[in-house]
Amino acid sequence: MKPVLMDTYLEDINTYEFSEEPLILQSEYFNIKILKAVEELGGKIDLKPILTGSAQSLAYTQFSKYFKSRQTLTVEEKKKFVEHYLAHCGFGKISLRSISNKGGHAEMLSDHYASAWVKYFGKRSTDQPGVGYFTCGFLCGVIEAIFDVPPGTFDSKQTKCISKGDDKSRFEAFRGLKRKLNPSPGFGKQQEEDEPLTDTSGINDQKVIGSIVNLEMSGLGSDSCFIEDFDTTWTKHYANYHPLVMIRLLMQAEKKLGKGGIAHIRKIFTEAAEGNAYFTLGKILNSPFWVENVAANLDSDFNSMWHACLDIMTGFGHGKWELAEGSSTEYKVNVINNPETNAFLKLVGNTKAPLGYCTGGFLTGVANYVRQNPKPTAVDQDFVEQMRSSKGDISYKEEQSRMIGSEKDMLMILVH
Repeated sequence: MKPVLMDTYLEDINTYEFSEEPLILQSEYFNIKILKAVEELGGKIDLKPILTGSAQSLAYTQFSKYFKSRQTLTVEEKKKFVEHYLAHCGFGKISLRSISNKGGHAEMLSDHYASAWVKYFGKRSTDQPGVGYFTCGFLCGVIEAIFDVPPGTFDSKQTKCISKGDDKSRFEAFRGLKRKLNPSPGFGKQQEEDEPLTDTSGINDQKVIGSIVNLEMSGLGSDSCFIEDFDTTWTKHYANYHPLVMIRLLMQAEKKLGKGGIAHIRKIFTEAAEGNAYFTLGKILNSPFWVENVAANLDSDFNSMWHACLDIMTGFGHGKWELAEGSSTEYKVNVINNPETNAFLKLVGNTKAPLGYCTGGFLTGVANYVRQNPKPTAVDQDFVEQMRSSKGDISYKEEQSRMIGSEKDMLMILVH
């Protein structure tokens, strides 16, 4: 089998893509914080169809398209490709050797979610389930794509997990009761072209973005099959995964969680995104890469730092993030072709209220980071909590939102 490019950065919409599925770079911090917060809802909401079903529909949609375009591939070549793809995306080292058209088991000798869980929360007890919700769903979706059976044919369970002290994570896949799975929203409803703003920052945004994209971050170069950059680990995650999870949680929030359920879901995603800003910016802005490629071109004013921070999100595939206006107390940010909004509009259409929880949370963190300009000796969970506790009065407002019919997504961040 000839080597295949595992993803491409699409400069016109500023996201990564493989087989018509958008991908974004996401930190270990965000992945695991969202997982823990959502798992804590488990007593009130059935999480398996949300956390595993979302991954299953995305993996099936992506790989069924890819394998239909590569009909000469054998089953073994398809399995090997999936193993390489999961490693490239930083999720770990998986073996599909024992998988057949009837199911079977898959093993991971390294597991992003399990390792990150132990790092942040310690070892799980033996009576708890494993943390491989995403992998369970991914496995079912790719088996269905490999053997060309309808999505929803396979089910799975995790029988071992590195987070519980096992030497490997193990997943069992089997034919279950057939379920209806909706296809991935793909690139969703994309934004109509918007004229780029005149760059007044004094730095070359495209050069910063290009430097990040040119890193070609991949887990295939490490023994663990993790993406190990900036002294931490990352994943090239499905851009649609967390939007699918969030929409499905919101649809059940008031019925399952009662009054205030929607506000609780919003809090989960905004707080995780704010913490992700401190973690991501802390890791990158204090790295040798940043010193060598960006820092010397930055002015000392807040707006220059804002541009640089927003360039990171653009280079990470989250759409085009740009500063429209900025002062010491008020900032306006356009996010063009936000993959999250694109997915929401395809999934549910227009809504009565904006849903930019992750975008707003991250920008709140940017405002606090730029204002404090910290020089941490270590960027870890303690650093994130210190930044959060010293945030003061910073808030965001979605001044314009495509979710409620506006032509663009524009957020106002207020620093009091």
